[in-house]
Amino acid sequence: MLWQFDLQVLVTWGMLSVALMGILLVWVLYTTLVMGFIWQLSLRDSVLPFVIGIQEFMLLSLTDAEFHGLWLYVLASLFVTVNWIVHISLRRARQHPANAQYFATIAPATLRDFRGVIVIIVIAIALGLAIDFSGSTIWLPLLAIVYANGILIRQIVVTRRLWWSLMADRPAVTAPSASQEQQE
Repeated sequence: MLWQFDLQVLVTWGMLSVALMGILLVWVLYTTLVMGFIWQLSLRDSVLPFVIGIQEFMLLSLTDAEFHGLWLYVLASLFVTVNWIVHISLRRARQHPANAQYFATIAPATLRDFRGVIVIIVIAIALGLAIDFSGSTIWLPLLAIVYANGILIRQIVVTRRLWWSLMADRPAVTAPSASQEQQE
């Protein structure tokens, strides 16, 4: 079925695209935080990635030829979980002196800073409700898939900017010259 071309197949491929980009985004975001900041790790830091993994598996298990609003609810829950984890990680990173240079010009986050992600989540839930209540077979799911892919592409670009800003703040590591090695 996935090798035919019609709008339903396009929606299914779009769902797979969202799931795979979501996995990639979570990986890139997590590695950016781990390589870019220093903070005191807690047990939560080793458990919460499994919560995200379970949500990602749920998203993949709901990928089917028939689109359901539940798929969008799981996607919205992923946005909630990932943003919560990033927020608590950045709060702890802010407390570590080694990260002071990065946070020197950035005020602590307030609820106002989460407006964008709240809008993303509300739109995903609203699209899911519209699909569930309207019984729309193709146009609303297609709109939802285009929306979800667009949001994830935007998030990847934002994470890329974070990566480059973090790496610009780190001193370059160079190999010691022969004269430096002899002095030691």
